[in-house]
Amino acid sequence: MSLVWVVLLLVLGLAVMVAEVFVPSGGVLGFVSIMAILAAVTLAFLQVGPGAGVMTLAVVVVSVPTVLGLAFRWFPETALGRRVLPPPPEGTEVVPQAAERQRLRDLVGRSGEAVTDLLPWGTVALGSERVEGMSDAGPLTAGSRVRVVGVQGLAVIVRAVGSESAERHGAPGPEESAPPPGDRLSPTLETFEFDQFDPPPA
Repeated sequence: MSLVWVVLLLVLGLAVMVAEVFVPSGGVLGFVSIMAILAAVTLAFLQVGPGAGVMTLAVVVVSVPTVLGLAFRWFPETALGRRVLPPPPEGTEVVPQAAERQRLRDLVGRSGEAVTDLLPWGTVALGSERVEGMSDAGPLTAGSRVRVVGVQGLAVIVRAVGSESAERHGAPGPEESAPPPGDRLSPTLETFEFDQFDPPPA
Protein backbone atom coordinates (compact mmCIF):
# COMPACT_ATOMS: atom_id res chain seq x y z
CA MET A 1 0.00 0.00 0.00
CA SER A 2 2.87 2.37 0.74
CA LEU A 3 4.23 1.84 -2.78
CA VAL A 4 0.86 2.93 -4.20
CA TRP A 5 1.06 6.16 -2.22
CA VAL A 6 4.57 6.75 -3.48
CA VAL A 7 3.40 6.40 -7.07
CA LEU A 8 0.34 8.61 -6.49
CA LEU A 9 2.39 11.36 -4.84
CA LEU A 10 4.96 11.25 -7.61
CA VAL A 11 2.32 11.45 -10.34
CA LEU A 12 0.55 14.25 -8.47
CA GLY A 13 3.77 16.22 -8.13
CA LEU A 14 4.58 15.92 -11.82
CA ALA A 15 1.00 16.82 -12.84
CA VAL A 16 0.96 19.93 -10.65
CA MET A 17 4.38 20.89 -12.04
CA VAL A 18 2.95 20.83 -15.57
CA ALA A 19 -0.06 22.84 -14.38
CA GLU A 20 2.29 25.51 -13.02
CA VAL A 21 3.70 25.97 -16.52
CA PHE A 22 0.29 26.37 -18.17
CA VAL A 23 -1.52 28.16 -15.32
CA PRO A 24 0.80 30.61 -13.54
CA SER A 25 -0.14 30.71 -9.85
CA GLY A 26 2.60 32.86 -8.39
CA GLY A 27 4.57 29.82 -7.28
CA VAL A 28 1.75 28.11 -5.31
CA LEU A 29 1.41 25.15 -7.66
CA GLY A 30 5.18 24.89 -7.92
CA PHE A 31 5.45 24.67 -4.12
CA VAL A 32 2.74 21.97 -4.00
CA SER A 33 4.53 20.03 -6.74
CA ILE A 34 7.86 20.07 -4.89
CA MET A 35 6.22 19.01 -1.62
CA ALA A 36 4.44 16.09 -3.31
CA ILE A 37 7.64 14.84 -4.96
CA LEU A 38 9.64 15.15 -1.71
CA ALA A 39 6.90 13.30 0.13
CA ALA A 40 7.01 10.49 -2.43
CA VAL A 41 10.79 10.10 -2.07
CA THR A 42 10.63 10.23 1.75
CA LEU A 43 7.78 7.72 1.92
CA ALA A 44 9.65 5.36 -0.37
CA PHE A 45 12.74 5.41 1.86
CA LEU A 46 10.87 5.14 5.17
CA GLN A 47 7.97 2.80 4.35
CA VAL A 48 9.12 0.68 1.41
CA GLY A 49 12.89 0.47 1.82
CA PRO A 50 16.20 1.93 0.70
CA GLY A 51 16.00 0.19 -2.67
CA ALA A 52 12.60 1.66 -3.43
CA GLY A 53 13.78 5.05 -2.19
CA VAL A 54 16.79 5.06 -4.48
CA MET A 55 14.63 3.95 -7.41
CA THR A 56 12.07 6.67 -6.68
CA LEU A 57 14.81 9.29 -6.47
CA ALA A 58 16.21 8.13 -9.82
CA VAL A 59 12.74 8.38 -11.37
CA VAL A 60 12.43 11.93 -10.03
CA VAL A 61 15.82 12.95 -11.43
CA VAL A 62 14.86 11.68 -14.90
CA SER A 63 11.17 12.58 -15.02
CA VAL A 64 11.25 16.17 -13.69
CA PRO A 65 13.44 17.68 -16.46
CA THR A 66 11.67 15.56 -19.07
CA VAL A 67 8.20 16.68 -18.00
CA LEU A 68 9.30 20.32 -17.76
CA GLY A 69 10.89 20.17 -21.21
CA LEU A 70 7.73 18.74 -22.78
CA ALA A 71 5.57 21.29 -20.96
CA PHE A 72 7.61 24.22 -22.22
CA ARG A 73 7.62 22.65 -25.69
CA TRP A 74 3.81 22.56 -25.79
CA PHE A 75 3.24 25.84 -23.95
CA PRO A 76 3.79 28.19 -26.94
CA GLU A 77 1.12 26.30 -28.90
CA THR A 78 -1.60 26.94 -26.32
CA ALA A 79 -3.84 30.02 -26.22
CA LEU A 80 -2.08 31.33 -23.13
CA GLY A 81 1.31 30.62 -24.66
CA ARG A 82 0.47 32.54 -27.84
CA ARG A 83 -0.62 35.46 -25.67
CA VAL A 84 2.41 35.42 -23.40
CA LEU A 85 4.96 34.50 -26.08
CA PRO A 86 4.14 36.38 -29.31
CA PRO A 87 5.57 35.04 -32.58
CA PRO A 88 9.08 36.17 -33.51
CA PRO A 89 9.22 39.40 -35.53
CA GLU A 90 9.73 39.39 -39.26
CA GLY A 91 13.07 40.34 -40.74
CA THR A 92 11.65 43.63 -41.99
CA GLU A 93 10.66 44.51 -38.43
CA VAL A 94 14.09 43.77 -36.99
CA VAL A 95 16.09 45.76 -39.58
CA PRO A 96 15.13 49.43 -39.40
CA GLN A 97 13.83 50.91 -42.67
CA ALA A 98 14.47 47.68 -44.56
CA ALA A 99 12.04 48.66 -47.32
CA GLU A 100 13.87 51.94 -47.92
CA ARG A 101 17.22 50.13 -48.04
CA GLN A 102 15.86 47.67 -50.60
CA ARG A 103 14.49 50.55 -52.70
CA LEU A 104 17.93 52.18 -52.73
CA ARG A 105 19.59 48.90 -53.71
CA ASP A 106 17.26 48.76 -56.71
CA LEU A 107 18.74 52.07 -57.87
CA VAL A 108 22.24 50.61 -58.37
CA GLY A 109 23.25 51.03 -62.02
CA ARG A 110 21.01 54.02 -62.71
CA SER A 111 22.45 57.31 -63.97
CA GLY A 112 21.59 60.83 -62.90
CA GLU A 113 23.23 64.06 -61.90
CA ALA A 114 24.41 65.79 -58.77
CA VAL A 115 21.90 68.40 -57.64
CA THR A 116 24.31 69.85 -55.08
CA ASP A 117 28.05 69.66 -54.67
CA LEU A 118 29.07 66.25 -53.30
CA LEU A 119 31.74 66.98 -50.66
CA PRO A 120 31.41 64.01 -50.57
CA TRP A 121 27.76 64.09 -49.39
CA GLY A 122 24.95 65.82 -51.20
CA THR A 123 21.76 65.36 -53.17
CA VAL A 124 21.52 63.31 -56.35
CA ALA A 125 18.71 63.35 -58.91
CA LEU A 126 17.87 60.03 -60.56
CA GLY A 127 15.16 60.91 -63.02
CA SER A 128 12.36 62.52 -61.04
CA GLU A 129 13.63 61.07 -57.77
CA ARG A 130 16.02 62.83 -55.43
CA VAL A 131 18.04 60.88 -52.89
CA GLU A 132 20.99 61.49 -50.63
CA GLY A 133 24.24 60.51 -52.29
CA MET A 134 27.94 60.19 -51.56
CA SER A 135 30.80 60.41 -54.01
CA ASP A 136 33.28 57.55 -53.80
CA ALA A 137 36.06 59.32 -55.75
CA GLY A 138 36.50 62.82 -54.38
CA PRO A 139 34.28 65.91 -54.53
CA LEU A 140 31.88 66.43 -57.43
CA THR A 141 30.33 69.71 -58.49
CA ALA A 142 26.61 70.22 -58.95
CA GLY A 143 25.45 69.15 -62.42
CA SER A 144 28.00 66.35 -62.77
CA ARG A 145 26.71 63.20 -64.43
CA VAL A 146 26.91 60.29 -62.00
CA ARG A 147 26.06 56.62 -61.81
CA VAL A 148 24.92 54.72 -58.70
CA VAL A 149 27.48 52.05 -57.81
CA GLY A 150 26.37 51.04 -54.31
CA VAL A 151 24.43 51.82 -51.16
CA GLN A 152 25.65 52.90 -47.74
CA GLY A 153 23.04 53.22 -45.02
CA LEU A 154 20.20 55.30 -46.44
CA ALA A 155 22.31 56.96 -49.15
CA VAL A 156 23.51 55.86 -52.57
CA ILE A 157 27.18 55.79 -53.52
CA VAL A 158 27.79 57.48 -56.88
CA ARG A 159 30.70 57.84 -59.26
CA ALA A 160 31.24 60.38 -62.01
CA VAL A 161 30.34 58.98 -65.42
CA GLY A 162 33.47 60.51 -66.97
CA SER A 163 35.75 58.78 -64.49
CA GLU A 164 34.08 55.45 -65.29
CA SER A 165 34.81 55.92 -69.01
CA ALA A 166 38.43 56.71 -68.28
CA GLU A 167 38.76 53.59 -66.16
CA ARG A 168 37.21 51.40 -68.85
CA HIS A 169 39.47 52.72 -71.62
CA GLY A 170 42.59 52.68 -69.48
CA ALA A 171 43.35 56.41 -69.82
CA PRO A 172 46.65 57.19 -68.14
CA GLY A 173 46.53 59.14 -64.94
CA PRO A 174 48.84 61.98 -63.98
CA GLU A 175 51.34 59.56 -62.54
CA GLU A 176 51.44 57.53 -65.76
CA SER A 177 51.82 60.51 -68.15
CA ALA A 178 54.68 62.15 -66.26
CA PRO A 179 58.12 60.73 -67.16
CA PRO A 180 60.06 59.15 -64.35
CA PRO A 181 62.85 61.18 -62.76
CA GLY A 182 65.51 59.03 -64.38
CA ASP A 183 64.29 59.88 -67.87
CA ARG A 184 64.38 63.62 -67.19
CA LEU A 185 67.98 63.49 -65.88
CA SER A 186 69.47 61.18 -68.50
CA PRO A 187 69.72 63.75 -71.37
CA THR A 188 71.52 66.16 -69.06
CA LEU A 189 74.00 63.52 -67.95
CA GLU A 190 74.70 62.49 -71.56
CA THR A 191 75.43 66.07 -72.75
CA PHE A 192 77.41 67.15 -69.70
CA GLU A 193 81.11 67.64 -70.49
CA PHE A 194 83.03 65.78 -67.85
CA ASP A 195 86.38 66.48 -69.63
CA GLN A 196 86.65 69.93 -68.06
CA PHE A 197 87.17 68.27 -64.69
CA ASP A 198 90.22 66.23 -65.92
CA PRO A 199 93.45 67.24 -64.11
CA PRO A 200 95.91 69.39 -66.18
CA PRO A 201 98.85 67.59 -67.77
CA ALA A 202 102.00 67.54 -65.65
